[in-house]
Amino acid sequence: MGEPDLRSRTRAEEEQEHQRRYRRSPRQYWLLPHEPSAPPFNNVKARRAVLMALSQEDYMRALVGDDDTLWKPLPGFFTPDTPLYTELGGEILKGKRDFDAAKKLLAESGYSGQPVTCVVAQDQSITKAQGDVTADLLKKLGMNVDFVATDWGTVGARRAMKTPPGQGGWNMFHSWHAGADCINPAAYTAIRANGDKAWFGWPNSPNTEKEITAWFDAKNLEEEKAAIGQVNKAALEDVVYAPTGFFLTYTAWRKNVSGITKGPLPFFWNVSKSA
Repeated sequence: MGEPDLRSRTRAEEEQEHQRRYRRSPRQYWLLPHEPSAPPFNNVKARRAVLMALSQEDYMRALVGDDDTLWKPLPGFFTPDTPLYTELGGEILKGKRDFDAAKKLLAESGYSGQPVTCVVAQDQSITKAQGDVTADLLKKLGMNVDFVATDWGTVGARRAMKTPPGQGGWNMFHSWHAGADCINPAAYTAIRANGDKAWFGWPNSPNTEKEITAWFDAKNLEEEKAAIGQVNKAALEDVVYAPTGFFLTYTAWRKNVSGITKGPLPFFWNVSKSA
């Protein structure tokens, strides 16, 4: 009986055989939820201090490197290049980062050196990269970082905990959404700010919810745009969560695969493979 050839082929040999095709694929957000019911982020000044110092470029380059075509700054919560995209109220995320002003705002919040529990999944490249940037950011602000390096399954369980950080709860974790989820509030769970009914972190921002209701009641696109602008402004003022940027990923398929449809996620309908 013959033995299989287990020799490793070079990448060039594989590409010559399969002629892989690449495409930039779903638009995605990084986001940094926080637990606003637990100190120090129960004070909006502490949340704003993080936004004031946060560099979206640092987060995006940690993920995609030096390819500027793969990311965009995101001074808001809605997907760029879609009808409702807005930057209203996004000044806090624009321009040079002001650590002195951020530290002053953090002091005004009453922060007194208590640990900030940052739960970071190490088995997901995008959350690990985010966590490293966040830890550095918080330390530069003078915060005492309790960095919990764990796996995504544990993050998923722990983020549902409402106990204090020292009792199994948390202050921050890292996640992301597909851009298709963030085009309007209908399916956008993270933008909701209705307290216990909201997404993990359970932000409570009546002004944000008021403007979301106005969007649902809008009678035409212009009214929708006006309402979404106010949603963006209110959600940034109350810091429902910290948006850390907008990025693209790649999808790859072999040359003998056809019928690939452009979309926010892989669609397998009408896909076929030739010999």
